[in-house]
Amino acid sequence: MRRIPSGAPWEDRVGYCRAVVHGDQVWVAGTVSVGRTGHVHAPGDVGAQAERCLEIIADALTQAGTDTAHVVRTRIFVTDMNAQTQAAVGAAHLAVFGAHRPASTMIGVAALAAPDYLVEIEADAVLPTRVPSA
Repeated sequence: MRRIPSGAPWEDRVGYCRAVVHGDQVWVAGTVSVGRTGHVHAPGDVGAQAERCLEIIADALTQAGTDTAHVVRTRIFVTDMNAQTQAAVGAAHLAVFGAHRPASTMIGVAALAAPDYLVEIEADAVLPTRVPSA
């Protein structure tokens, strides 16, 4: 089993890591829209937050040895299930996964880790099949 940390301070405080690889499977933890400075990225803009979540997930997948084309399931948690939120988050998801659509669920929740976080996304993936060289 291989663990892929992100370096976020929450990992040590809570006891988790960004992703875990076991066999040919990869699980990416719930990911919020953290900017490179450690602050909330794009407060108030759920679409931009979803895009940032997916960027972080894509980076973790790359570190795991796979990519978004090998994601088999996503779970999307939003703090508001209104039509605008669903459209904005859906557009960000479609931009990343439109060519390789995973099973997906969008769930409305009362709150996330901090009030400015509007969306959290987690992903399950597989490692690409390696073709043995002849």
